[in-house]
Amino acid sequence: MKPQNRYLSRMVGGMLLFIGLSGTAQAGLIFGNGPLGDFTGSLVVANQTSTTATLTITLTNTSPVANGGYLTAFVLNNPGNMITGISLTSAPANFTLLGTPPFQDGINGAPNGQFDFGVSTGNGFEGGGSPSKGLAVGATGIFTFSLTGTNLSTLSPADFASALSGGTGIGQGPEFFVARFRGFNNNGSDKVPGTLSTVPEPSSLVSCGIAGVIGLSFAWCRRKKLATA
Repeated sequence: MKPQNRYLSRMVGGMLLFIGLSGTAQAGLIFGNGPLGDFTGSLVVANQTSTTATLTITLTNTSPVANGGYLTAFVLNNPGNMITGISLTSAPANFTLLGTPPFQDGINGAPNGQFDFGVSTGNGFEGGGSPSKGLAVGATGIFTFSLTGTNLSTLSPADFASALSGGTGIGQGPEFFVARFRGFNNNGSDKVPGTLSTVPEPSSLVSCGIAGVIGLSFAWCRRKKLATA
């Protein structure tokens, strides 16, 4: 099995298991292909009430092995400013929370504008210190955020995908999610926007089967193949 196929298969399997264990979970596949850095992963919203929710983002660094590189940060946004409190309850070693209340345009993600929250191994999205503190090629990190706010019972992965960056430093356009890579063997770095494909809720998965999710994985693999051809 090719590396990118293996990474995505693990991600889909883990996400389906998570959905099966949590009847209220909503999930999406997330991936990004940059000039140097690549990643795949998932975004799951679960344990929802009107004022609380859990956001779990799982990412695997799928960059080409030959050039190395570490995933050292990522940022995203606060949909409709519904979220008023965020805590990072679990993450790989060296990663800490980015963003402070009210979680609105507080993180410089130029050239894709200002973002609301995220994680980093340094003091900001740009990073600092050794890149090797991040996720190496082939490594997977699971990041769990505890959210508080209003109307969170309706929060979904699609809401995050619709919440685009704004403000200054937006020369390359707004994005909902950007991952930061540093420490490539050629001394390069990269900022890679993410794309989200939503997954049916558990009841839909039961009625429709997992064919749709498998189809998403094939679509991603085909996109990856075309991008590297």
